[in-house]
Amino acid sequence: MKTIIKLKEVIIAVALVLVLNLGLDSCIATRDTTKINKVELGMDKGDIQHLLGKPLFKNADETGEQWGYRKVVGEVIDAEEMLFVVTFGNEGKVVAYNTVKEFPPHRRN
Repeated sequence: MKTIIKLKEVIIAVALVLVLNLGLDSCIATRDTTKINKVELGMDKGDIQHLLGKPLFKNADETGEQWGYRKVVGEVIDAEEMLFVVTFGNEGKVVAYNTVKEFPPHRRN
């Protein structure tokens, strides 16, 4: 009987870990450092969307467009949410990118 109870506890623990990982993955999957480090000047909007997914927001003016992505820095307990901003020129190519702490004013998609 003890073996069955321990097995149930293990199954519950594994299920809980899987659920927590799925929740965390949905927050940072397209914003992890490995993918962000692949961003390069000159990439086009299609390249960025393929690499990082749908942006959290888009800003545009006469000089170009900015796309923002959530970036989580640090361990789960001490994680800090930041913003990775990709700037496109009028030609639709990446002209700058940066990680910032403050969210600029934006319109959600």
